[in-house]
Amino acid sequence: MVVEEKDNLTENEDVSVDQTVAEETISEVDKLAEELEQLQDRYLRVQAELANIQKRNAKERQDAAKFRSQSLATELLAVVDNLERALEIEVEGDQALNFKKGVEMVYNSMLEALKSEGVEIIDPMNEPFDPNFHMSIQVQEPEEGQEADTVVAVVQKGYRLKERVLRPAMVVVAQ
Repeated sequence: MVVEEKDNLTENEDVSVDQTVAEETISEVDKLAEELEQLQDRYLRVQAELANIQKRNAKERQDAAKFRSQSLATELLAVVDNLERALEIEVEGDQALNFKKGVEMVYNSMLEALKSEGVEIIDPMNEPFDPNFHMSIQVQEPEEGQEADTVVAVVQKGYRLKERVLRPAMVVVAQ
């Protein structure tokens, strides 16, 4: 009978030990499942962040290629202005006329080169004033037939590269 009691105790201890091991194992599995879920969430977040970085870099590269000539075009606008001023001068004599024709050829070549890079002239004469493209330097009373807020004179041409304004047109507006 003592042997039977020992066997019963051993069986009870074995069941108790098995139950404890099972509970520990379940607890450990739960911890691992939670850790796996956190790691999967972090993985998805990192993957989304990487996709966003790739999109941003692609857009930056595209913009850089699109506007690569912006600084050069901006610098050349002063040259174009000077050529326009030179062409406004009235000259007499064959030599002066030939010189003026040469300046006109350079001016036209410069405009073609800028145009090939996507630079366009903003010429707002008789158009409604738009502060996105025009800079009003003076206002005047509208003459007969002119509407208010209309550009009545262009003091200096404006230029844009694709959709970016390189320099707004300096204008006189009827008010």
